[in-house]
Amino acid sequence: MKGRGLFRAVALGAAIFCAAGLFPVAEASSGATLAERLAEASKRQLPRSAAQDKVRLTWPMTPGAARYRVAILSAPEYAPQNVIYEETVSAPGTEIALEVLARKEGATFETAYWTVRPMRYGGASLGDFSAPKPLSSGERHPVAPLPNSDYGTMAEPPVYLVYAWIPVRKTSSYEVEVWREGERVRHFYTYETILYDETPLITGGRYTWRVRALDGYGRKWSDWSEPEAFTVNTPVTVAALGDSITHGGGAVTAPPSRAMYCWESYAGLPVKNLGKSGDSSYDLLARFEADVLPYAPKYLVIMGGVNDFRAGVSAQTTIWNLSQLAAKCGAYGITPIFATATPISPGLMKYISDIEPAAWNWKAEQRAINEWIMAQPYAVDVAAPLTDEDGELKDELTSDGLHPDAEAKRIIGEAIGKYLRETFGL
Repeated sequence: MKGRGLFRAVALGAAIFCAAGLFPVAEASSGATLAERLAEASKRQLPRSAAQDKVRLTWPMTPGAARYRVAILSAPEYAPQNVIYEETVSAPGTEIALEVLARKEGATFETAYWTVRPMRYGGASLGDFSAPKPLSSGERHPVAPLPNSDYGTMAEPPVYLVYAWIPVRKTSSYEVEVWREGERVRHFYTYETILYDETPLITGGRYTWRVRALDGYGRKWSDWSEPEAFTVNTPVTVAALGDSITHGGGAVTAPPSRAMYCWESYAGLPVKNLGKSGDSSYDLLARFEADVLPYAPKYLVIMGGVNDFRAGVSAQTTIWNLSQLAAKCGAYGITPIFATATPISPGLMKYISDIEPAAWNWKAEQRAINEWIMAQPYAVDVAAPLTDEDGELKDELTSDGLHPDAEAKRIIGEAIGKYLRETFGL
């Protein structure tokens, strides 16, 4: 069936839409009659995703929160007797089917409330439930996904973009587009709600990105999201080359698209983020020409080595790679500024299934790397304030034992920004 998500309020049309799976039968049976809801959808010309009777709730991110517990209430107080429905999500937003209100006699969209509580990765509470708000304060019948990204407010977005959005109910997959001045330069399909772009965005200009949901047949399920605009500047004065700690992200589930988890956001001056998650020092060296030179920075902050020593790579190998990066900078008139490799906490890392255990001698290798770094002409120690008395990453600064969270990113960013201003007058 072609169409544009328009619905006809006739019995035959209702039967066809249900049979084709274009209108969920379970949801069609609650609340208003199917014919009435189809008529309303037709009048509003909603996409099929919005024809579901649902509401989208969003809230500000809580630093360190890996999950959120969302509750729908029958009264403006969180108490067991008032709870109609609860769910746990990882993004700072969710879509909830209003059919859950049928679980509580007399509950309606106009009389119900909602509240949210931040949680740590392991499930421990990170705070109290928020003050309940009317459910009607949410967005009913959202027509498009909502980007979970801060690129529009970043002075310099990452060269390796990560596209993220609030999940859309009952969708199968998503389509993502990136445009530059009227030309589509990226086109993706994904089943996830966080998409890592593996190709660097190195051409200067004004960009936008958007996302829409698709059904199980790859057809339009929602409208496109409102385009999020951002600018890629070339050349830049300062850039930062590194792994995921430079790229961004934290608290296990927060993507690099959020400024809160990018240390560059706290530097107090524009820093082009050339980080790439998962990189070793060899990877940094291998992509120098392709990722650094197009931006022609005068100063390059280099932070690498964590993925080396935790995997058992010798400090000698890491130091050689870093020294070659310094040599490349010198060849192109770039001033390298090294930042020390941050510590890890193997005790926390073991609780994250996709993080490999740390090498037994990682502390000695990290120490050797950082001693070499601090002996360079320009170096800043960001590891020391993150390190506990046992030489590990402070538990209160990380959720997974490997990646520093928001407060640690602030410490890193402020230290590097201060060093750049005091040393080079930036």
